[in-house]
Amino acid sequence: MAKIVDNLDPSLSRIKPKLYYVIFIISDVFSLVLQAVGGATSTSSNGQSKSAVDLTLAGLSFQVFSMVAFCGLIADYMIRYSKSGGRALTSPRLRLFITFLSLAILLILARCAYRVAELSNGYEGNLIHDEPLFIGLEGVLIALAVLALCIGHPGFVFLRSENGLKMSKKASEENGIMLQSE
Repeated sequence: MAKIVDNLDPSLSRIKPKLYYVIFIISDVFSLVLQAVGGATSTSSNGQSKSAVDLTLAGLSFQVFSMVAFCGLIADYMIRYSKSGGRALTSPRLRLFITFLSLAILLILARCAYRVAELSNGYEGNLIHDEPLFIGLEGVLIALAVLALCIGHPGFVFLRSENGLKMSKKASEENGIMLQSE
C-alpha cells in the first residue's frame, strides 16, 4: 500500500506511506505472538486451558481488527484518489495489481474471520470439527490468495531502485503514470 501511495499521490493518504509498514507490521507481529503463546500454552495443557484459547482468540481477533483497519485505509485512499481528479488508474498493470492485491487481502481477511468463529467455542465447538469447512475456508482461501498475488504480482508494476521500489518505466509510459522524483 505504501508504494501505491508513494507513486500515485502521497498527499491524499491519511497517514505517511512509511507508517503503513510500521503500524501494520507491528500489528501483525503482535497478533502472531499472541496466537503463538496461546497455541503453545494450549498444547502444553493438552487443550484444557481456557486462557490459552482466549489468548489465541485475542490474537486472531486483533489480526482481523488490524486487517479491517488496513482495508479501511486502502478504501479511503482509493476513494480520495479517484475524487481528486488525479490520474486515472489507466495502466492495465496497475489495475491488475490493485485488483488482485485487494482480492488477496479480502480472502485472507475471510480466512482470519473464519478462524475467529472456529475458535470462539474453544476446542469443543462444531466449527473446529468440520473438516470440509476447514479445508474450504482455510486451505482453499489461502491458496486462492497466493494465486491472486501471483497474477497481480507487484513486480509487474514496481521495479527495484536504489531508493526502494518505484513504478516501472514501462507501466508509467504505457498510460502516463508519473514517477516520484528520486
